[in-house]
Amino acid sequence: MIKFKIMERANLQDPLEPRKYYAYVQNQGVVNLRQIAKRISRESTISMMDTLAVLEGFLQTIPDLLLEGKIVKLAELGTFRSTISSEGVDNADDFNVTNIKRLNLIFRPGSEFRDQLNTVKFKKASDS
Repeated sequence: MIKFKIMERANLQDPLEPRKYYAYVQNQGVVNLRQIAKRISRESTISMMDTLAVLEGFLQTIPDLLLEGKIVKLAELGTFRSTISSEGVDNADDFNVTNIKRLNLIFRPGSEFRDQLNTVKFKKASDS
């Protein structure tokens, strides 16, 4: 269940428009890699240290693959891929690396993960 709160915000596209109220996710804390490893090890026959070692390797490998221009598909979790933001030029011959502004990372959830997201339930968090 995802808890949410309500906040008044301005429309950034039209700051003169009246402010409206929008929902935002009430963060329920941060889970670190060690806690994830502990949870996985409780639900499997793999020790926490072995799980942590695999997760550390995973965290080192994924960025390397993305920087090689690979699309990384993680089964039903989803797919990570890189995109580029750049300035446009009138002629292709005029384009050079200085026109590239940044590298972006896109995550696209897999079908099973997306199905789970579609069944999420929401609950308004208390104001206290």
